[in-house]
Order: sequence, then C-alpha cells, then structure tokens
Amino acid sequence: MVNSYGIKAILKLLWLMCLLGAVVMTVIYLFWFNFDETYFQLLGILLLGYLPFTLGYKHISEKYHMMMLFCNIATVIVLSTMLVPAHTYFIVIFIPLLALLFNEWRIFYVSCITSLVFHYIINYVLNPSMDVNAIQHAFELTLVLLYDVILYLVIRINIKQSTMMYVFDKTVKALILAVEAKDEYTRGHSIRVSEYSLLIGEIVKDNGYDVDLNTLRISSLIHDIGKINIDNRILTKKGKLTLDEYEHIKMHSQLGADIVRDMEYPDTIIADVLHHHERYDGNGYPSGLQDDEIPIHAKIIALADTFDALTSDRPYRSAFTVEEAKKIILDNMRTQFDPVLEDVFISVYPKLVKHYNMQAAIKYKVDKKLTS
Repeated sequence: MVNSYGIKAILKLLWLMCLLGAVVMTVIYLFWFNFDETYFQLLGILLLGYLPFTLGYKHISEKYHMMMLFCNIATVIVLSTMLVPAHTYFIVIFIPLLALLFNEWRIFYVSCITSLVFHYIINYVLNPSMDVNAIQHAFELTLVLLYDVILYLVIRINIKQSTMMYVFDKTVKALILAVEAKDEYTRGHSIRVSEYSLLIGEIVKDNGYDVDLNTLRISSLIHDIGKINIDNRILTKKGKLTLDEYEHIKMHSQLGADIVRDMEYPDTIIADVLHHHERYDGNGYPSGLQDDEIPIHAKIIALADTFDALTSDRPYRSAFTVEEAKKIILDNMRTQFDPVLEDVFISVYPKLVKHYNMQAAIKYKVDKKLTS
C-alpha cells in the first residue's frame, strides 16, 4: 500500500506530467491549429485538474487518500477525453496504467472497469452517430480486455521478481554475516570486495568484455561463503599457517561453490565463487586454471579481493598502505593477475583509494565512539 510519502511522490509526478502535456499541446496548437475553445478547456484541465486533491487531501483521513487521488486522476482523464476527437482509447490506456502507481490491486481492478465503462459512454452513448456494428463492438472489447490482461500479467511478474530479489538479497546478506562473524579481521571484507569489484568491472565492461555487473555484485559478495565450513582456529590464527592448515583454507573455494550450487544459484556465480583464487599463470586453486580459462568475473574478484586483503589488518600482520598494495599488485601482473587488468587497475586506482579512505574514516569514527 502507498504511504503518505508515496502519495506525495505520485502527486508530484502527475503535476509534472500535466505541465509537460500543457507545453506539448501549446506547441502543437501553435504550429498546426488555431487557439480555440477546446485548447483553453484542455489547458484548464491540465493546469488545474489536480487542485481538488492537492488542496483537500490533508484534511481527509489517510486511508481515503489513494481512492480520492484515483478518482481525481480518472476525472482528469475522462474530461480530457471528452474534449478530444471521439473514439479515442485514452481512457482505457491511461486510467489502468496510472493506477499502477498505487501498487494496489483493488485500485487496478476498479480502474479497468471504470475505464471500460467511461470509454463506451463517451464514444457511443454521448456520440450516437458512431456507426459501429456488434462485431466491431466485440472486437474492440476484446482488445481492451487483452490490454488489461497483459498489463495485469506484467505487474504480477514484476511483483514476483521484486519479491524474489528482496529475499535473494536478504539471504546473501545473512550468509555474509554468518561468514564474517567467525573472524573479526575480515568483517566488512565481502562488502568492500563487492564495491571494489564493481568499480573495476565497470571499466572492464567499457573495454568490451562480457561483464554482467549484477552477477558480479552477487558473486563478489558471496565469494568467501565457503569459509563458513573452515575451522575458525585456522581462520584467526596469528602465526604462520602449516601446510595442512593452508590446504584446509584452500578448500573454501570448492566448499563455497558447493553451497551456492545447492542453493541453485546460476552457473556463472558458482564458477565465480569456485575460481576466484585461480592465477593467470596457472598456479592458483582449486583447478589450476590459467589465462582465458578463468572466468572474467573471477579475475576481477581476485584483483579486488587482493587489494582489500593487502590494505586490511590480518591476525598475522598489519595492513599495507594503498601505495604498497598498488606496487604489490602491479608486480604480480602476468603471474597472479591477467595483464589486461593492468591498465584497468591503474585507471581505477584513484577511485579505489577514495573508497578506501572513506571506509577508513567511517571505521575511525565508529572505533572512537566505542572507546569513548
């Protein structure tokens, strides 16, 4: 249901549409018609049509706002339709269409019936000279109903997709929190890697590579989800890892891919999670892929992941400066990272630093409040 803020936004949009309509109509009349009585009547409707609701809605209970505004919209459209040439479809098109702004099924159903009734009243009852037989009536009614059904289906699909995306995002965030709760040193890591990945991905996409930014966003957010099954003592160990411990941590890529596969994520996201620790020279894990065998999203995530890891404190070392991190990454081009990302990294580096400084400032303020 639309709240009072939403009602104000809809009203603002309607006024802007009316002002734009008045300007367009004036231009049309200026070049192709004479300014007649119809023009001034239409202009009055466009410029004054929503005054009743604008002046009155604050004095009426909020529960009646939607229906009152819908009635005002229907009145404006009906009056405008009566002044333009007969047999127009303005009513059956725009009343249901504008009803979508309310995100309320009841108003949409009412709009479909209202538009159909007024369409026939204006075009056939008030204009009896229209010579239309039964077959034409049936054909026109079919078209109108088909339009409403298509509109209805589009709305249902959009609502379903919006709901799924909402649940999807909440699930992703829950997974991230579950992983980062195991290690205070990596708290915020997944979000930062995602933000860095998108900055890099935008440039890579502009360079002609097949990068889906929404897929990249999700992949980079959950790239470390496999760590939820890694021994917490190893994740937070302050000393150097033994060979067995390192092999255990390396399992997080495969474990993460298994988790997102079980959750029925797309294959591209599964591949990104699985291969974000592959290296350009083939010495990465878990599959030892090299060069073009590595998905482009995984290459981007690997670069973003490394930049954030280098510039963050770890149990076994302090963070590198951003300049030190830049040098380390550039030194590892053609070995760890694909050389096609070298120019990309250099060009996006100022944005990465800006984002890093912003996050550091926020962390400093939070830490200061906690210690004060």
